[in-house]
Amino acid sequence: MKTTREDALELSKKFRELSIALGNHRFENWGDLTAGQRQQLEDQEWTLLNHASDLTTLAVGIALDETQTSVAKINASITKAKNAVKKLDTIRKIIKVAESGIRLAAAIITKDPVAITKASVDLYQKATA
Repeated sequence: MKTTREDALELSKKFRELSIALGNHRFENWGDLTAGQRQQLEDQEWTLLNHASDLTTLAVGIALDETQTSVAKINASITKAKNAVKKLDTIRKIIKVAESGIRLAAAIITKDPVAITKASVDLYQKATA
């Protein structure tokens, strides 16, 4: 599958949305989180924003040719993760979703087809757990 510029931009948008969902959760639950948890979520939020920016920068030329994971499946995993952040009941689960999202963004940026497939599945599983 050849990833188009539009696909890369859409992925960037989805990772940005996931980052925003993490930030919103952090602020909405500020009093229930420890300082360490707030910092961890903020760090993950910024990492996802940076990855989203990297995807925008790399929009032309990002190729997922060698992977069996379609952009639609990756988008579905990211959307599931974004929605899960709003519904998960423990900070530990939310942090695990964020970590999986970061791994997926990094795999896409490095164009590692095996890592993309693995990270996409992992993100979906974490978001539905």
